[in-house]
Amino acid sequence: MDGYDQFQQEETDAQIALQLQRDDEEVERHAALILDRECIVCGDALPMTDFPVLDGCTHDSETCLTCFQAWISSELNDKTWNALRCPANGCQVVLEYHDVQQYATRDGYERYDFLATRSALNDDPNFRWCRGPSCNSGQIHMNGVEGNIFRCVACGFRVCVIHEDTWHEGETCADYDYRVSGKKEQDQQLAEEATSQYLEGNEQIKKCPGAKCGWKIEKTHGCDHMTCARCRHEFCWQCLAPYSSIRANGNASHKKNCKYHTRNLGE
Repeated sequence: MDGYDQFQQEETDAQIALQLQRDDEEVERHAALILDRECIVCGDALPMTDFPVLDGCTHDSETCLTCFQAWISSELNDKTWNALRCPANGCQVVLEYHDVQQYATRDGYERYDFLATRSALNDDPNFRWCRGPSCNSGQIHMNGVEGNIFRCVACGFRVCVIHEDTWHEGETCADYDYRVSGKKEQDQQLAEEATSQYLEGNEQIKKCPGAKCGWKIEKTHGCDHMTCARCRHEFCWQCLAPYSSIRANGNASHKKNCKYHTRNLGE
């Protein structure tokens, strides 16, 4: 090959190399266009690797990871944890646990996991959540030594498992039902009315004349020197005269129509 032929060959090789370079650049440009996708939420053009792919979906992913994470967090505030669906228009695929675990933010996944765990525990008939203030603990409760009392191992708060309310201290469940039904108050009122009627119609019952007392006293036997069981006031049953005056001044302190008055003792 002479010098001219060599020059021609080199020129041809250079042109071929330039064309190959241009072809490679064109391929890369088309590849970039194919790999980039526009998010339907934010409108950004991003690589396909930035678009979450759900196993249950048959369509191309249309929402970028950032928007997908924001959507999960928003949906958890408005819907139940097991009703999260693919954000694509018309898609009814429900997100699986591993979908949320893989694509949600840390806070979003922790909330989702908490709600999913809580739901699973609620399906256990023996599991109960503590109702104590600021306590999020829960445990399996079996009727044992404490029977109907649920005692939280975390905070010690006690709950009645029959009434699902704070334990009614000092009352059995039957006593609690009797009270909250209003029957106890009704029966007490009827008893008080019956007692009042009995006291008003009984001559053997009088009110204590002691200051600010008025306690109703029934005398069934014994002498007429009475002592109030409530205020310890001493008085004459017949005329209600105070024994403090009788001791100081004698029987003249009885009322004049009392059989114990001085002038009536000789009759």
